[in-house]
Amino acid sequence: MVKRDNDSSRCIRTPRLFIWAREALYLGTCKSRQTAHRTTQEKLVLSLQGSLKLLTPQGSRISVRSCLLPTDLWLDRNILDASEAVIGVYYLASFSQDYAALASIMQPAQPGIYHSHPNEHAIIQIALDIRNRKQICPIQACEQLRAQLIPSELANRVFREFDPRVIAVAKHIRETLLQKVMLADLARKVRLSSSRLEKLFKAQTGLAITTYRMRCRVFISTILMALGYSMTEAALCAGFANSAHLSRSYRAINGITPSALFLRPPYLDTTIAPSAMELLTPFLEPSLAANHYA
Repeated sequence: MVKRDNDSSRCIRTPRLFIWAREALYLGTCKSRQTAHRTTQEKLVLSLQGSLKLLTPQGSRISVRSCLLPTDLWLDRNILDASEAVIGVYYLASFSQDYAALASIMQPAQPGIYHSHPNEHAIIQIALDIRNRKQICPIQACEQLRAQLIPSELANRVFREFDPRVIAVAKHIRETLLQKVMLADLARKVRLSSSRLEKLFKAQTGLAITTYRMRCRVFISTILMALGYSMTEAALCAGFANSAHLSRSYRAINGITPSALFLRPPYLDTTIAPSAMELLTPFLEPSLAANHYA
């Protein structure tokens, strides 16, 4: 029986993943393993090598090197074909001005989708440098990337206002991921009806409350697996019923299973910022977290 060769087995460099408390940066080394999924986080996709094929409203395709995507977008190759590109993905912080700031300086393609950052060449070079350096402080990596990403004149500009009730609910969800908090309880906390809260949360984040909770659990599980926890350990610690539950949720959120990301070549080289480590406190005994982090 002949073992089939594939792009991942021929990767020379190791892909890297940087995780901060509110953001993440994936820097690939092989052609994208793209599967269709619904986006749950605003993100900037970069072509580190090759090009992205983006669908325009006229039905034609254009080649781009950077593409900004919103939440709640069904993303498949009909919209953005990254199959012939080595990609980097910067997952933007929730409840930030980043998406709106980037949209203001990029070219519109379709509703919510923008392309061609005016400084994309420098951004891609910085991303490649971060990926290829053997050691880099995660704080320094974030600062270097953002210095090229967001022009200084836009850094403190407010493009959109977020309802404090939605922010309060999101914070409560993150703090109670291991608890079964009902929608009515969340609504009561901010003095809204359940239906009103659902509509307001969706309008502000692009996500249903249940999807936001699942995304937060997936994010915690990613940090845990990056620290060396097994899928089963990460699943149970993050509030999933079992590893199969985590795998289904992970694929729904990220378009790839955790086993494909962490257990198959090319294996990820993950750097976790102290701010991300602090998120684990409610989920782990301090001694366990320290042992894995060491």
